[in-house]
Amino acid sequence: MKRMMIIAACGLMTTAGSAALAQNFNAARPVTTQIGAFTHPQSVEADLAQLSKALNYTGTLSGRFVQTGQDGRTARGNLYLKRPGKIRFEYDAPNPMLIVSDGVTIMQSNKALGTADRIPLKSTPLDFFLKTEIDLAKDTKVLGLAKRADGISVTVQDGTGRAAGQMTMTFSPQNFALTRWNVLDEFGTSTTVDLMDLVYNQEIDPALFILENTRRDRRRR
Repeated sequence: MKRMMIIAACGLMTTAGSAALAQNFNAARPVTTQIGAFTHPQSVEADLAQLSKALNYTGTLSGRFVQTGQDGRTARGNLYLKRPGKIRFEYDAPNPMLIVSDGVTIMQSNKALGTADRIPLKSTPLDFFLKTEIDLAKDTKVLGLAKRADGISVTVQDGTGRAAGQMTMTFSPQNFALTRWNVLDEFGTSTTVDLMDLVYNQEIDPALFILENTRRDRRRR
C-alpha cells in the first residue's frame, strides 16, 4: 500500500499533495536541496547546543502564524503547541483546514468537506520537533548552520530516516526565539511558516489537542 500523501500544510508534514493525487505518482520527483552553508564551522557544536536549549525552554507556545507556499500564496491562523507531541494549527476563515496532533497522531481536516487524513506523528519532523528534550546534534542530521545578522538558521533532516525531506529553522540572534521554519518535502515542494505574537509557557486548554471525528475519516499507516 502506498503511503498516504497529506497536504504539506504549515510545512511540518513531509509529504505533499492529497490522498487522491498520490495515486497518480508512479515515482518520486527529485528533491531540490536547500542545504545551508556552515558559516562558522568552528562553533557548530556549541551553536547546536544553544539552539537545542532554546527549543527545550518552550513547554507551551501560542500565537499567530503566516504560511507561504511555493506559489507565493499565504494563509494565516492561530498556533498552539504543548510538549510533548501536541500542536494545533487553526486557519483563519475562509480557509477550512485544521491540523491537530494529540501526541500520537496528526490529523488534517477539511471542515468544509467533512474529511480528515491521519498519519502517525513519528512519520513527520514533528516527532523530534515536539519532543520534551531535543538534541539537534543527536536527533537530526545537520545539513547546514548559518549565522547572520538577521537570524541563525539550521537545516536538518530526520536522524532516524523515518521522515523524508528537510527542515530549516530560523532563530532570533538576540534571544534565540524561533521565528520561522521552512520545510522542503520529498517532492521538492517548499513551505515557509513565520511566527509572531508568541506567548510562552502559559497554560493551554487540553481540549485543543483532541482529534475530532468527521464524516470521512481516512487513516493510513
